[in-house]
Amino acid sequence: MLPRPGAADLLKLAEQGLQDHLVGTLTGEAKYHTLMALRAIAIAKAELEEGPAADAAELKRIQALYPEPVGDLAAARKRLAADIRARRFQPGTPREVRLLDALTATTATRLRAVNIKYMVRRGRGAESAV
Repeated sequence: MLPRPGAADLLKLAEQGLQDHLVGTLTGEAKYHTLMALRAIAIAKAELEEGPAADAAELKRIQALYPEPVGDLAAARKRLAADIRARRFQPGTPREVRLLDALTATTATRLRAVNIKYMVRRGRGAESAV
């Protein structure tokens, strides 16, 4: 039995087919919607390829803010949001600096996923250090 293509392979095939055989023949609204579909495919591919590693890195960054385990990513995000709302990260402290670093890194990762063309031009580590 031949191996079946995975989700990333199917997205790549769909993207290539649309790009090679359809985009050049369209105009107006049809072209706009096709380009939007291609953008969605590119974002989905990036999420499939980088999503698990990005989630693991985000969990590690959040975990580093606490002395005890914070659970899975959903629980960690919930706890972090509650602590930010409750102002548990005192301004000007090393803990606040670590929080800002973690939030900046997470935001940069999310921006890379949705702003693919820009990040390809600038390189993977294009965000500035804040």
